[in-house]
Amino acid sequence: MLRYLQMLVQKDITLSKSMIALGSCTMKLNASTEMRTIGVPEISSIHPFTPKEQLEGYSELLNSFKRMLCAVTKFDDVSLQPNSGAQGEYAGLSTIKKYLESRGEGHRKVCLIPASAHGTNPASAVLCGMKVVIVKSDEKGNVDLADLKTKAEQHKKDLAAFMITYPSTHGVYEDTVIDAINIIHENGG
Repeated sequence: MLRYLQMLVQKDITLSKSMIALGSCTMKLNASTEMRTIGVPEISSIHPFTPKEQLEGYSELLNSFKRMLCAVTKFDDVSLQPNSGAQGEYAGLSTIKKYLESRGEGHRKVCLIPASAHGTNPASAVLCGMKVVIVKSDEKGNVDLADLKTKAEQHKKDLAAFMITYPSTHGVYEDTVIDAINIIHENGG
């Protein structure tokens, strides 16, 4: 399985081959050691119609992992699905939308997205019924904090979210990410 996945990686544009690392985030960022469990027969060979009572160990493994994630993130609950980036974007934005609706803030539909983001980011936001507002990049390709602040303040009454890829699309952990988060929170998102 690992060799097959590696063959697919070789067909993709990756961080190790290109300055613009577009393509599957999962394939370019998951370490080979994280992929080892895919080959464990007790995990990878479970039939989809296996009766629930025969999956207690598998369920405990997943539930234990969910409890660990909750402990680390301080969330009440987490989902282990979906697995892909675009599906994760949609799931995250759907969660934000429902959260805002539960607080009587369903009018908040503006999603700020960096110009350097994957094409799936604005598509996911539009599918969730949000209005996309693009945030400029600075000369290094990072989020332009001045433009982010201007747009967050401009859309303060309707700001729902800021969709940032971390590490960024060009593979960098931007050192201003905390500042960006604070800007969004200060403006209601």
